[in-house]
Amino acid sequence: MEKNRKPNRRISLPKRLLTAALALLIAAGIALIVGGIISTRSNDTITVSNYEVRSEKMTGEGFRIVLISDLHRKLFDETNQQLVDIAAAQQPDVICVDGDMLEPDYTEEEADALVSLFERLVSIAPVYFAAGNHDYTVFCDFIEKRGDELIAMYGVSELRERLEATGAVFLESSMTDVTIRGEKVRIGGFYPFAIRRSEDTDESWERRRSFLEDFCSSTDFKLMLSHRPDSFTKEDAAELWDIDLVLSGHTHNGVIALPFGLGAIWTNEGFFPKHDMGIFHEGKITMVITGGLDGHNGVPRVYNPPEIAVIDVLPE
Repeated sequence: MEKNRKPNRRISLPKRLLTAALALLIAAGIALIVGGIISTRSNDTITVSNYEVRSEKMTGEGFRIVLISDLHRKLFDETNQQLVDIAAAQQPDVICVDGDMLEPDYTEEEADALVSLFERLVSIAPVYFAAGNHDYTVFCDFIEKRGDELIAMYGVSELRERLEATGAVFLESSMTDVTIRGEKVRIGGFYPFAIRRSEDTDESWERRRSFLEDFCSSTDFKLMLSHRPDSFTKEDAAELWDIDLVLSGHTHNGVIALPFGLGAIWTNEGFFPKHDMGIFHEGKITMVITGGLDGHNGVPRVYNPPEIAVIDVLPE
């Protein structure tokens, strides 16, 4: 005789609970989308991020840097006066402009606007500027490339002459020794990778290596403008070079970021990148990456207001 079998019982959530969970997910999704749309309305208002860097090389009170990057020919108001006013309000001792301020197909009006911006910035503090991947061709007459990678820049463009005539100092694989509020500082600019790459010839790598060795030979505080973070985060570059502070941009904090300051969704490092925006300690190097001022390739910034960075270099 066949035994009575217990019926299979499927554990299920109450229908009311499932409906509530689904409604909550839909509401959260709508809130994220609406919040993102609203956040883009703040893309014409510049914010400020503050960082502190401690160094035993500071013999006095240290100094303050304003870091500006990735303007991509955007205008905040009609003349970028908002940018000038916010930079001035930080009372910087030095202003570093870290590339991608224009595009290769810039117009004469855009060139005039950048020159005007520099004229006002140098009235606030000494200005040092470097090239980014969108504007390195703007500052020179000839570039040397291997594949898609920039190896070197040669010559001085008319626009670079105009920018330098304002008193700003252009730095690419070059450096200058200055005194800022009594502190001895070596400032350099370097766009290419700080490691040897497959596209390098012996000559091109030797030229870069020689510059980096000369730059690192100083016992002063060493400050490097390097538009791309990966110039010094790739492989063992941060262990090779004894640089106190590298200033970078390029990432745009991913353009579209997570809300509540949770960081970029994607950059050229991939999804949820390590080096999105902020302060990082890599090997011998401290690096500050600014999220910059504009979007990228027509994509607006979402949960990611435009910003400049303020870095206080202070005694240990």
